[in-house]
Amino acid sequence: MNKVKEYRSFLCSLSEASRDKENHEILIYDDDPDHRVVNFDGVRKNICKFYRGEATCSCDAYLEKDHIRYLIEFKNQSEGNVDVTNIKNKAFDSLALLMMNDDQCRSHLAEHTVLIIVYNEKKYTPDNRSYPTSPSSDKFVRKMKELAGKKGLESYSVKFGLQPYIGELYRNIYTVDVEVFINKFYPILFGSESLF
Repeated sequence: MNKVKEYRSFLCSLSEASRDKENHEILIYDDDPDHRVVNFDGVRKNICKFYRGEATCSCDAYLEKDHIRYLIEFKNQSEGNVDVTNIKNKAFDSLALLMMNDDQCRSHLAEHTVLIIVYNEKKYTPDNRSYPTSPSSDKFVRKMKELAGKKGLESYSVKFGLQPYIGELYRNIYTVDVEVFINKFYPILFGSESLF
């Protein structure tokens, strides 16, 4: 099998991983050399060029920290404009690529892998909505989760129909706006804080 033996050869800046190539925009400006992630699209292309007859999907970035794997997909679109089928394909295909490349079983990866979907609510366009959203419902769900003892990141809703993937494919899934990612996940991924 044509494996990627060294993920380091695919390192890039967070700015590059979050680049919206279609619109020539960067979702997160960060070129700090200590904040490198793996360009997982590059890993996918390397693995799949010999084995796939049709396109496969992958998340934009991959990072390992404290024995947890993070797959991150950046969408420079508002929540309601994100293509749900595309997100589900990326979630499934990315984990399948890790299973094949690293010879890991699904249950092991499901215990040690977190998926983060980052969208950009500032890019709201009402004409192109593919996914129904409700900010008031989100606030209600967060409040109910907080009352049930869920704190911090655990109080955020899992969106895009990804809830069934938790436990089966991923340890946890977070679907958050770019501002939440910068304020809450950035210190976990590149600082001394830990998610678990």
